[in-house]
Amino acid sequence: MTIIGAYLGLPDWQCWSSTRAEAELKRYKRYGLNAIFAEADHYPGDIIQIAHDNGLSFVGGLTCFHDNDALAHNPKLHPVCRDGRRRPQMNWYIGITPTCQTYAQSRLDVLKQMTKTYKLDGIWLDFIRWPLHWERELRDDTPAPLESSFDERTLKRFADYAAIDIPAGATRQQADWILRVHRDKWIDFKCWIITDFVAQAKSIVDTYLKGKPLGLDIVPAKSQQREDLLGQRLSELSAHADRFSPMLYHHVLGLSPGWMTEILDELAAQTDRPLVPFVQVDPLPSNGGPCSEREWEKVLNAVLSHGNCAGLVAFTGDMLHAHGRGPSLEKLLRG
Repeated sequence: MTIIGAYLGLPDWQCWSSTRAEAELKRYKRYGLNAIFAEADHYPGDIIQIAHDNGLSFVGGLTCFHDNDALAHNPKLHPVCRDGRRRPQMNWYIGITPTCQTYAQSRLDVLKQMTKTYKLDGIWLDFIRWPLHWERELRDDTPAPLESSFDERTLKRFADYAAIDIPAGATRQQADWILRVHRDKWIDFKCWIITDFVAQAKSIVDTYLKGKPLGLDIVPAKSQQREDLLGQRLSELSAHADRFSPMLYHHVLGLSPGWMTEILDELAAQTDRPLVPFVQVDPLPSNGGPCSEREWEKVLNAVLSHGNCAGLVAFTGDMLHAHGRGPSLEKLLRG
């Protein structure tokens, strides 16, 4: 099934009345959408039912390793950079170290409750990665990305995983030694942490949402960088995920729509799983927007004409109402 979806942020729908939800979802349906994507720990059941009544799937999302409130309550979750300092906050983002088993289990517990409670049509995992504010750190006009995390708990888990003894010393010395002597094992470890979490999530989804897909949000980095910094190794994740959703926010990275095809080609060479990209509808002025109608059409064509894509998700969905984006999508889908 080709997914033509819209991602709606929490403020867009959490206060909808049933009447408002009916009107809004009918509007998205007219644009040619067949799915609504949302991300929260709890959902109003009436909105899900209204979506279903209007022929729309309702896909839930789980925020995995990003929660600034959790960091405030438990500083041990804070990622540590190579120099031994805490990863700084960049705009709205810090990230959470994914090696904390208690925190990871708490998110899996939320996923279990979510899938048991709501009639969702799938689950997408967001922030399923090691810490990186990729929208900023992967731009060509910014310094090299910060690698993390070298906190005490992560180093201990890595030592157990790799069956090595890490020399005593300051964090910087230990990190430098790991990256010099055991970089390949370090990267394998980071990928294993993420893949193991996804495998557990897949088991939950298969148990409580039988036959519904598990999707992953994928950072649009080059393959080696994606594994080194983020722990996202598609060849391993493909054993557990049903869909991959590269976040093709070209405007955020200061790139043209043509870059999307390069990323999609590269991802398709690593997995046989269908790709359902998230595409940036109309960026904020701080991200160089708004884009022209012609550019929006190039975005749609780059994705929908790609042989390995099984649709797209408009991010954010509410922007389909502006600058004629929704009608342009409807026109293209009708051919």
